[in-house]
Amino acid sequence: MNKKILEKNVSLEIERKFLLKNSQILDFLKEAGVVFKHLEISQFYTKITQNEEIRFRSEEDKFIKTVKIGKGLIREENEKFCEKVEFKKALKSRIGSVILKDRYTFKLNNNPCNIDIFKNELNGLCTFEIEFSDENEAVFFKLPPFLENFCLSDVTCDKRYKNKFLAIHANENEQIDYKKAYKIIKEKEILPNFAANLKSGEALRVLFVSIFKVIKRLKSQYLIDKDEEVLHELRVNLRKVRSILKIFSGVFDEKVTLFFGENFKMLANSTNKKRDLDVFLSFLNEQKHANEPIYFVKKALDLEYENVKSYLGDEENYAFLKEWEIFLNEGEFYKSKLFDVSLSRLGSFKLRTLLVLAQKKLKSLNQDCPNESFHDLRIELKKMRYIYEFLCEIFYFEGLKKYEEKLKQMQEIFGNLQDYDVWLGILKRLPEMPDKERLESKIYKQIYKSREEILKKRLKFIKATRKISRNLKI
Repeated sequence: MNKKILEKNVSLEIERKFLLKNSQILDFLKEAGVVFKHLEISQFYTKITQNEEIRFRSEEDKFIKTVKIGKGLIREENEKFCEKVEFKKALKSRIGSVILKDRYTFKLNNNPCNIDIFKNELNGLCTFEIEFSDENEAVFFKLPPFLENFCLSDVTCDKRYKNKFLAIHANENEQIDYKKAYKIIKEKEILPNFAANLKSGEALRVLFVSIFKVIKRLKSQYLIDKDEEVLHELRVNLRKVRSILKIFSGVFDEKVTLFFGENFKMLANSTNKKRDLDVFLSFLNEQKHANEPIYFVKKALDLEYENVKSYLGDEENYAFLKEWEIFLNEGEFYKSKLFDVSLSRLGSFKLRTLLVLAQKKLKSLNQDCPNESFHDLRIELKKMRYIYEFLCEIFYFEGLKKYEEKLKQMQEIFGNLQDYDVWLGILKRLPEMPDKERLESKIYKQIYKSREEILKKRLKFIKATRKISRNLKI
């Protein structure tokens, strides 16, 4: 082979992938006279995102760099040979494990096929892939009867059987090297992905370290540039830490969990009035003849900005974060009974508990319920979103992505209802003025509309929630 880098080969990869029961299909095909080409493959990844991956592969003393863009049935594939030196250099910065497998290539009705028999940590996994020249051929392809007996399922769109996913999650017994993770996250602002088998305590510590760095950056940034989007992100991260701490009670010492939870709550609450006034002002700016309430709300906002700036700028209010950093760095001393339970086991239980609670509260909602009942449920939905974001890389089953969208939509409707209620409270505290009654009437209409929308959608959402809950139980 020419050792120089060859010209790029850009093409569309159109293929279907099937999970095999075992490797016995090879014996069957050999007896049927199929001639294979056998390759020993070693491959790894240096970039993995939702829409792009960079893979290095060695086979028969050839070294190949491949860039794939897209997902699902059709992807753009950009492939070229590379030097051994580049391959070895890339190996040092790989993401996850090196995948080792035996590949057997052949043709079925002139379509290129391969059977992969994985080794080492993935021993026992076997897959069958078939490539097509166009999308229609791929979509309408049906396994021949003689192959159906050896296949368990079509996994073309199942991310768990993508090689990039296998590279990240190949070693099922590996635990976090916390000191190494802590160092990496302190140097780079990243949100880590977690494998299912990790100890819950270690996974939570790594998650909290990553969020802690974001909180420090956002706090400093807001004090400098007064960006409302920055303040919003700060609020979200403060509440996320408190919510996850509370949801995963039992992982860390109870008193420690309560102490930090209350402090994060106070810090987040210090920004509540500022946020509420900002949202209300946006609403007023869209109304006709609202100059007077706009004037008073702006005055209140100026005052509240100074309050928030003063609170966030006072190191006394952040003193507990120094203890939080010690806690994250030395979490072994704060272990509780659930610290060593696997993240998949504890996470699925905690998420399912929230789902069941949400179902009960949704069922009890009706026209006679006060707005407070709706607001309580809004908090539960928010917790569900936080824990889902944390665990989404672990759980994968049909319908989960669609449910995430439904959850987001429901949370937004509940959030709007909460805002309308808050606006009424602000209006009542403003001086009497000609437009006040008209604005109150308009907000009441929005409250009734939001309540009706929630009650209308709740049955379908309960059904979807119940389905996800059952899958998690499995």
